[in-house]
Amino acid sequence: KIWSVLESPRGVWMQAEVSFKKPMPTKVVFMSLCKSFWDCGLVALDDITIQLGNCRSPERLPPPPGECTFDQDECAFTQEKRNRSSWHRGRGETPTSYTGPKGDHTTGVGYYMYIEASHMVYGQKAHLLSQPLRGVPGKHCLIFFYHMYGAGTGLLSVYLKREEDSKESLLWRRKGEQSISWLRALVEYSSRRQHQIIFEAIRGVSIRSDIAIDDVKFQAGPCEEMEDTSQQSSGYSEDLNEIDY
Repeated sequence: KIWSVLESPRGVWMQAEVSFKKPMPTKVVFMSLCKSFWDCGLVALDDITIQLGNCRSPERLPPPPGECTFDQDECAFTQEKRNRSSWHRGRGETPTSYTGPKGDHTTGVGYYMYIEASHMVYGQKAHLLSQPLRGVPGKHCLIFFYHMYGAGTGLLSVYLKREEDSKESLLWRRKGEQSISWLRALVEYSSRRQHQIIFEAIRGVSIRSDIAIDDVKFQAGPCEEMEDTSQQSSGYSEDLNEIDY
């Protein structure tokens, strides 16, 4: 045996590169084993190549489309503009006290994305865009963790932007302070067309309104469980007196 894998994300192609050395003519055989007589699952292979020399694999393979822990970089997420009021990649505590996380969700010592409210004004927005994602029939499940702690916390929204659509569709929203801990969000949506997911954070009434996200991933098919998506009131007006910058 020169390589094996026990499990992989559902509905996502994963890349594998395997270096091996044999002193005689060799055949490579792929074998799939069932967990039990009744549980064999589904296994697929594609784009197999064999070449001389070691695999020139980077230290880590790129994550599946849309997936990011932000520990190495911002993956394929982009921003329309970057300035002090944009999303920032950070670790540890945010600069302002009594708001923001103490560390990332993944390990506690890694990185996450956040807005720094002290660099923004009330109602100012920051947008973080996923790379274009392939549309498929049926449901998608977006899973991510968010942190909304601070007396002046504003809004965190998730929008769906389909290819050729002029407007985004609101998928999910949280308003006001939620918890001092990281919370998980599960967002189910459908799109047969290529699309992007947009994370929009809006600064609240005070500098104690840092908002953070971490560990974003997508799964094919409906979410295995659903969270309560009822909006929680924070006392702000519905549009939070939004200001475009």
